Amino acid sequence: MRISYSALDTYEQCPKKFHYQVIERVPALKSKEAIFGSIVHESLKYMFSRDPLFPTLEEVLSRFSGDFTTQKSVSDNEKARYEELGRKILTQFYKKNPPWVFQVIDTEARFEATLDDSVYKTKHILVGKIDRIDKLEDGSIEIIDYKTSRRLPSQSSVDNNVQLAVYQLGLQKRWPHIEPERFKLSLYFLRSGDVLSTRRT
Repeated sequence: MRISYSALDTYEQCPKKFHYQVIERVPALKSKEAIFGSIVHESLKYMFSRDPLFPTLEEVLSRFSGDFTTQKSVSDNEKARYEELGRKILTQFYKKNPPWVFQVIDTEARFEATLDDSVYKTKHILVGKIDRIDKLEDGSIEIIDYKTSRRLPSQSSVDNNVQLAVYQLGLQKRWPHIEPERFKLSLYFLRSGDVLSTRRT
């Protein structure tokens, strides 16, 4: 089986929803929150692109506004509200995290990890996409996942976060020479600017 964390999360929410969306591949309409989140993520990817210089804050905001205002499934009132929120989030993030001070290895990084299933004597392929991967000053690797949600989870919830564990597993398969303890796993909450981090053995 080829499966992603989002598919596993869908199964935990509702097995029937998983059946229709993942097995039957019935297309589902994206919510306005999901559309907003996707465009913010794309704007952050653009922010860390160096060609040959990093984009200015004005260029990042212009790109976000251009991408968001073209969305036909969002009403004009909601567009104005979400555009204002997105510009506020991106401005706050850019000022707090100037792109030139980080050693970003990759953004929107795709991975595949083959897992052996000893019960059914088969293999599964775990796939995913990581928002950002940084190399830290001590040579360790930080996996960063952006969140546009309002709610800030507890530290114990982050310590047991399955999504981050899946992402680390994906990178460990790609870079087996790096010890598990050398990965730092972080959730960056864009609305508040808070970062919660954890590690896995």
